[in-house]
Amino acid sequence: GGGTAGWMTAAAIARLLPHRAEVHLIESEAIGVVGVGEATLPHIRAFNERLGIPEAEFMARTRATFKLGIEFRDWGAIGDSYIHPFGTFGTGSGAVDFHHYYTRLLREGAELPPLDRLSYACALAREGRFAMPEMDRRSLAGTFGYAYQFDALLFAPYLRGLAEEMGARRSEGIVVDVERDGESGDIVAVTLADGTRIEGDLFVDCSG
Repeated sequence: GGGTAGWMTAAAIARLLPHRAEVHLIESEAIGVVGVGEATLPHIRAFNERLGIPEAEFMARTRATFKLGIEFRDWGAIGDSYIHPFGTFGTGSGAVDFHHYYTRLLREGAELPPLDRLSYACALAREGRFAMPEMDRRSLAGTFGYAYQFDALLFAPYLRGLAEEMGARRSEGIVVDVERDGESGDIVAVTLADGTRIEGDLFVDCSG
């Protein structure tokens, strides 16, 4: 499989195991890629950094925007809107985190603002603003992280270019048969619709 998952896998193996693994990706243009905006978590930043992808270049090539959290609409009741931020709420004390105090006061009948009103990331998101988080986690502006929203149809070709530069190769075709080892059950080869047989030591299913 190709798409975002396939080319992320290919690029990662090619980058992290240079000269130790030969990467061969099989995908079919007949199947295509789901053309939707790709929603990510902050882990994607670490992935891109590990591959040496410059953030500005990545965002320009994939038409990405910054993402500060995930909004849940009509989750608890129709009309409700709650943002789960990529960051913290308030400040706790020792082993007791802030939300424990908040929950206890709420159960005791205290009038409190919605929890997501007590998050710097949520405040930025609701105002449609963004700033890079500060490195000092003791600062209010250092209490959040971020991810991206980008065009999946642009991210996969971008990753393909990087992976192929690092030695990954691609075959066009649809897998029609899987050959397994009779004793271990491991996959030893796959056969494409045109009869091509491709052997390997590790097969990663990114077909979705």
